[in-house]
Amino acid sequence: MKLYLRILAYGKPFMHYGFLGLACLVVYNIFSIFSIALVIPFLQILFQQGDAAAMIDAARASSDPTLLEQGYILVADMILEQGKMQVLIYLCALLGISITLKSLARYLTSYFVSPFEQSVIHHMRTRLFDHLSILSMSFFTGKRKGSIINVLVTDVQIVQESVIGTVQNMVSDPIQMVLILASLFIISWKLTLFTLVVLPVTGLFISLMSKSLKKRARAGQERLGILIGILDEFIAGIRIVKAFGTERFERNRYEEMNTQYRELVVSLKRRSDIASPLTEVLSVGVIISILLFGGSLIISGSKELLPSAFIGFVALFGSFIQPIKTFTSAITRMQRGVASFQRIEEFLQIPEDVKERPGAVAMPEFKDKICYEEVSFSYDPEEPVLQSINLEIRKGQKIALVGPSGGGKSTLADLLPRYYDPVGGRITIDGVDVRDLKVTDLRGSIGVVTQEGILFNDTVLANIAYGDTNADIARVQEAARIAYAHDFIVQMPDGYQTVIGERGTKLSGGQRQRLSIARAIYKNAPILILDEATSALDSESERLVQAALEKLMEGRTSLVIAHRLSTILDADQIFVVEGGHIKEHGTHTELLAQNGLYRSLHDIQFRD
Repeated sequence: MKLYLRILAYGKPFMHYGFLGLACLVVYNIFSIFSIALVIPFLQILFQQGDAAAMIDAARASSDPTLLEQGYILVADMILEQGKMQVLIYLCALLGISITLKSLARYLTSYFVSPFEQSVIHHMRTRLFDHLSILSMSFFTGKRKGSIINVLVTDVQIVQESVIGTVQNMVSDPIQMVLILASLFIISWKLTLFTLVVLPVTGLFISLMSKSLKKRARAGQERLGILIGILDEFIAGIRIVKAFGTERFERNRYEEMNTQYRELVVSLKRRSDIASPLTEVLSVGVIISILLFGGSLIISGSKELLPSAFIGFVALFGSFIQPIKTFTSAITRMQRGVASFQRIEEFLQIPEDVKERPGAVAMPEFKDKICYEEVSFSYDPEEPVLQSINLEIRKGQKIALVGPSGGGKSTLADLLPRYYDPVGGRITIDGVDVRDLKVTDLRGSIGVVTQEGILFNDTVLANIAYGDTNADIARVQEAARIAYAHDFIVQMPDGYQTVIGERGTKLSGGQRQRLSIARAIYKNAPILILDEATSALDSESERLVQAALEKLMEGRTSLVIAHRLSTILDADQIFVVEGGHIKEHGTHTELLAQNGLYRSLHDIQFRD
């Protein structure tokens, strides 16, 4: 129940709707019970059974008549004063009004509960996305994308269907059962107590079923996450799959996990589906017991239970079965949602590695230099990636990082915008530790162009002015011209309004890179990080992109990660990074003269 309340707490802004819906539920259930209870005085008094007249006389003589006896007396007096037909009309009118009010209360329940239910899911999705957006890069590099999507989409959907979809049942059914039980006690406390002795069998069954369903539901969601991950990898790597002819291998991998997921879901559904019919069978067994026990009281001539009251008791208990069935079904459905919600909570408890310190200050205008001071970093404590890095970048300088793959170049650059935080040492901008700056200000001062040229499934305009909802068209076009992208953009079907597809798939590699450069130019950040921005391009595209990069770097401080040394020959300082250490540094000419690692890399690339 605590977990259920934690789920509902997500709808706190709309809690008043929940309370209004709850009030309407109570009204609905009161009128539902009242409509059924009308059958007792109707049968007992209207048809003037002999035992009823004696019971009424005894009730009149009693100093403390029961609520049921008071009802008998009221209807009997009405019959004496107005006649049977008039009382029949009154009862029918009362029944019609009761059913009308019941139906209205039912509609109002849905009217008020619906915004509350949807606010729970809306808030849950928002909180998940907000938490996802603040997690560091280390989370994304160590997690399958399919597992993340499964939590943010599938698990939330299951919570909506299995938990939020049962809110009315979880609230209404207990209220209805309590009201019916109270009515049953009024009719016959002995028969009601007998009923309560038999009912716990159904409750025990519900408890055992719920535990089993919860465990299987969680396993099923984990399998689904893996399945989505395999599908995502297949789509992302389709070129390699086809190049290696491994379609059947990938199909078998997918089918194996798909089969495991199917078997779990079938098992879960079978156990879930058996809950309602088995509850109904158990409830019928209880009714048979009631018929035997109550019938024996009437046959034996007991005055404690009249035939009409017994009929009303059975009718009310028949209504008691329905909320038991729906409540049982709601609990079994809810177990899937509870398992998914636990996964959601586990996701929300993933720690935020890169946190903004209390009292973080706005980043001032960059005026002097960036310093790496004894910086160390590792993903795994036993495998350091960077060790005691010391590096200085003066304002306006072009600094290059070169060296073998896996040496730590990209990680070194990623520490500057705080995609990660160093485990030792510090990075300062004009003497201020970057961890003391507001993260949004820090990253707003840094432009990035990556090797992949990452773009979004939106228009050319939106990609260049990314994040600016009031884009300056003239400024966008100027950025495109500087990046040598304007000419090919205006030749596209809708010019700057052309949608370029997911990850810019409608563009060539060189075009994607030039749009990425135009985006960095539009941002106009004083510090640039260029991560092998030309390494994946052909010679013609490289020439255009390199020209665009030169335009981009004018007047800015640049940190360039380079694979092709031809792109950084004019760098102010070149740092050779290998095995997490800076092995050499200097200008191109100075490094060649040292005859070290840089000279070896240069000779390999320029041997012709």
